[in-house]
Amino acid sequence: MKKGEETKQNILEHGLRLFSSKGYEETSLKDIATKVNIKTPSIYAYFSSKDELFEKIVEFVIDDYVKFIDDQASTIGPLSTKDQLYKLLGELNEYYYMNDRGVFLKRYGVFPPERFKELITQKNSMVENEIRKLLYRILDVESDDHQFIDKENIATAFICLLDGMLFYLMNYSFEEYERRLTSTWKVFWKGILK
Repeated sequence: MKKGEETKQNILEHGLRLFSSKGYEETSLKDIATKVNIKTPSIYAYFSSKDELFEKIVEFVIDDYVKFIDDQASTIGPLSTKDQLYKLLGELNEYYYMNDRGVFLKRYGVFPPERFKELITQKNSMVENEIRKLLYRILDVESDDHQFIDKENIATAFICLLDGMLFYLMNYSFEEYERRLTSTWKVFWKGILK
């Protein structure tokens, strides 16, 4: 990687961490420059403003999450429908728990800065559509012993469950999250069967 590309990547990564931990308003370009070990004006060689940097980080994070969602298809493919859905639910939530990108998504998915609300809402819709596509693929392989209710209703309920479990993952211990996931899952699974 060339030095300029490396510097740009460092700006994105440190910007991601600082925006995640301090918030958009509280993070300055000087803070980011200090972490990257460059002078603040050097950031303008890569990004025209703090807003553009934030938008690029949103795009980077969402693209990474969409790739993660797509990768789940091959990971869970050999499992039963029930196990695919359960593993997908856990993996999508744990993505938020395990890395800087997830922390960023948690913070700005729930409380986007007003000037970026439309962008983040649009990107979140894109993510939801990717999750729905994967759910439809899973549910299209209906076996004789599992007849499901309408796929659209299942996808909507799954996404609501995903969002609800994310709340517990963000606000409680991982053990409490797992306990609630296990008990909620049983109700969800029974509810989607005809």
